[in-house]
Amino acid sequence: INRQTGCTGDNSVKAASYAINAVASKTSGDLDFVFVGPTCTTDIRTIGDFAELWKTPVIGYEPVFEARGVQELTSVINVAQFSVGGVAQTLVFLMKELNQSEITLIGSVKVLPNGFSLSNDLRNYNKVMKSFTIREYFEIDENNADWSKVDYRLRHGARMIVICVDFYDIYSSLYNIAIRTLSGFRFIIVIILNKPPDEVLNQPNIKNLLYGSNAFIISPLQEQFSDALSYMQNVLPTLADEQFTSFHRIYHACYAYCVGSMNGVETQTDNYHQAMRGKVVTTKYGAFTFDNSGSVLTNYAVFTVDPADMTFASVMTLKSTPKDCDYYDCFELTANKTPDLLWTLKDMDPPDECVARNACSNYIPHVIAGIIIVVSLLCTAVVYLKQRTHRMNIYKMTWKVANHTLKIIVNKNADAKMQRELENRSSKDENALTSRRRVFGSYALVGTQRAEYLQFKQEKKIIFPEETLDYLYTLRQLQHENLAKFYGIQCNDDNVTTFTVLHLLVERGTLEELCLDRDFGMDETFKSAFMRDILKGLQFLHKASFGYHGHLHAATCLIDINWVLKLALYGVTNFIVDCMDNKNIRLPDHAAPMITYPQYVCFPPEHIREYDETGKLPPRIVRGSPKGDIYCVGMIFYMMIEREDPYMLIHSLERPNPALVKEIMDEGKMPRMPVEHNLEGKLLEKCKDCWNRNPMMRPDIKSIVETIAVVYPTAKGNLVDQMIRMSEKWADELEDMVAIRTADLAAAQFQTMKLLNEMLPASVAQDLKNGIVRPPRSYESATVMFVQLCEFYALMKRSKPDEVINFLNDIFDQFDKVVKRHDAYKVETTGETYMVASGVPHENEGRHIFEVAEISLEIRAVSYTYILPHDKDYKLRIRIGFHAGPLAAGVIGIRSPRY
Repeated sequence: INRQTGCTGDNSVKAASYAINAVASKTSGDLDFVFVGPTCTTDIRTIGDFAELWKTPVIGYEPVFEARGVQELTSVINVAQFSVGGVAQTLVFLMKELNQSEITLIGSVKVLPNGFSLSNDLRNYNKVMKSFTIREYFEIDENNADWSKVDYRLRHGARMIVICVDFYDIYSSLYNIAIRTLSGFRFIIVIILNKPPDEVLNQPNIKNLLYGSNAFIISPLQEQFSDALSYMQNVLPTLADEQFTSFHRIYHACYAYCVGSMNGVETQTDNYHQAMRGKVVTTKYGAFTFDNSGSVLTNYAVFTVDPADMTFASVMTLKSTPKDCDYYDCFELTANKTPDLLWTLKDMDPPDECVARNACSNYIPHVIAGIIIVVSLLCTAVVYLKQRTHRMNIYKMTWKVANHTLKIIVNKNADAKMQRELENRSSKDENALTSRRRVFGSYALVGTQRAEYLQFKQEKKIIFPEETLDYLYTLRQLQHENLAKFYGIQCNDDNVTTFTVLHLLVERGTLEELCLDRDFGMDETFKSAFMRDILKGLQFLHKASFGYHGHLHAATCLIDINWVLKLALYGVTNFIVDCMDNKNIRLPDHAAPMITYPQYVCFPPEHIREYDETGKLPPRIVRGSPKGDIYCVGMIFYMMIEREDPYMLIHSLERPNPALVKEIMDEGKMPRMPVEHNLEGKLLEKCKDCWNRNPMMRPDIKSIVETIAVVYPTAKGNLVDQMIRMSEKWADELEDMVAIRTADLAAAQFQTMKLLNEMLPASVAQDLKNGIVRPPRSYESATVMFVQLCEFYALMKRSKPDEVINFLNDIFDQFDKVVKRHDAYKVETTGETYMVASGVPHENEGRHIFEVAEISLEIRAVSYTYILPHDKDYKLRIRIGFHAGPLAAGVIGIRSPRY
């Protein structure tokens, strides 16, 4: 192997002679020379002319175009799977498919390894072959181009723009040519390559540009390109993707020479074309065949960019087959088109005349700008109207309850003891759960609606700033299935000194009452449902603008008629406390406390401290916050699990310890935690986390919901949903049980009928099954047959009991098989006697005699062949007799009926 650098502008013959002399000087005898390369047309033409004199083959591996035609350079073959004639023929097929007759051809001034640009070779080919009309041709210096002039020439050229991509910077050149804009003006963009598109155009930005331009790509069709690339990179790990085709061609050039030599091709010839004609070369990277001009038969394809995965998809493939040579080509292409949306480009109108003048008015930006302006104005108007409506609603004070619509109803007979007795009805009452109702000491009527209320004495008029009006309006608009609706506030009325906060009245009961009622069976179904209801209502409140409940304890968790828990008296505590601090309102004189001491100590210690640092003041409403609500949730859940108030004060006979509040605030006192508590212990641990004295360390609602799901895995949804699922489960289990019992009954009935059919005739058994008692009756004519086993008692004496029983079972079973083949009925067996009747209960018009006669003959035949298992020498002898005449028949017996 001697390597010489060619295609550098020096004398090509000189470079070739150096190679020949170098080999000749080292080797004696006859030499076979082969030139692999060079890569440019100039050197190949020069060396090829002399190779005919030297009788030395030249194998090129880069695409070259011999303008003198295929009859020249007969010692030169080329393994490059590309030819100018191939892409020219492919372009002709594409033009016919798109109804185009002329093109604008663009190339680069860049000189490729073959010495000319691809666009120039294509133009020279067309000058001879006249395959299509080139309306405009120009080459671009991508580093020094006037792109405005390029755009002008393109707009004035043919509709189909063919770009030979041999640029250094492909993306920048295509972008500057503005192929996407030209495509928008209905120009057809065609890209021509001398390598597969996966090697040349594989960058994502180029693919996006080509897809946006609806471009067609013409290139050689190399089957299994990615597989061949991977295989070669395994051999050469440092091989870059863009180097693959060059290495691939060099490999094929050397391999083709070796295959030709091994198959008897004469290398010292002046016509290597003729020697290699039709030769097939098969390598690990694929196979190829030489045509009559020493070139490889190559298939071509037209590609587009598939938007689904941004890959190159062929929309037309062209298969190459050999033919007699014309001036340039020794092959012809056969096209196969696949459906694609881009073929519809032929049905579109050509570019408008204004495109060439660059005078087309593009109204799209103006339309878009106008739409944006209109939408912006509409959005602004909508926002303004909503804000104005909201402000008007705020100042309408829809939450304010007029004094004349409010009436307080007091039940003077409902003292605390009577109320508790009525609410906690006796468990002996079978409807205690469904009929459970609260008995109120007092309630409010707002128009016709009943409401629960908190009432204070108003000392002076309350001034409502806009922020407070907005807050109260929001509170009035809240709607949620787990919230008792806020009706509003009665205040600032002339000659009325009350301040009343009103919520929807819920009748069934409070969660506090259910927890403390030991007769009420609060299982995990009730617990999980009520817990989820509390958290759903609380989560909704925390998302509101005011964002808290503030007065959350078991007494404000109300159970409605459908057993759905609703939170009441929410979102008002901070407003009430502000009014009390400003001396606008105060507690009424001689009124019952609004909050009991057991409820008061369950409030968050940080909010109790804001009201009373000493722990000695009487219980009162305190402020609220989202983290304070979480503290209260822990207290409520503890009460539901333990069925006792957290500090065990309600049922205590002792006076409350006044130091308890101080211990809770300063010493971190918490409710007593049980030692053992099964799975609910996890929930109690979560309650303990809720009581953390650092509010920021308390869990969020989502964490508590997840703990409930772990502790009560089978209970999901609210109480009604769980009851429905439980009913459906019981119904399914009941259906399964009924199906099983029905199947058992059917099996038992089948066995009964089978047994009855053995004891009675089938028709009689069916009547008994249907409850029909068939009376005894007389028959005018029937036949009865007896079969007796002779010498049976002698056999019994010399046989064991089980042998006798087995013998009788066996022989009578064979008799039964005979009887079943005839219109007869086995009446019974008595000892060694077998009795059969025919003509009863089914009368068969005198055939009974023939039936019994046939049976007797068949039974006799059985006796001739019968072999006794425990006595092979025993010969069975039977006595048969039958008689025909009138008889009577009927069913005798109830428990064991016989016919």
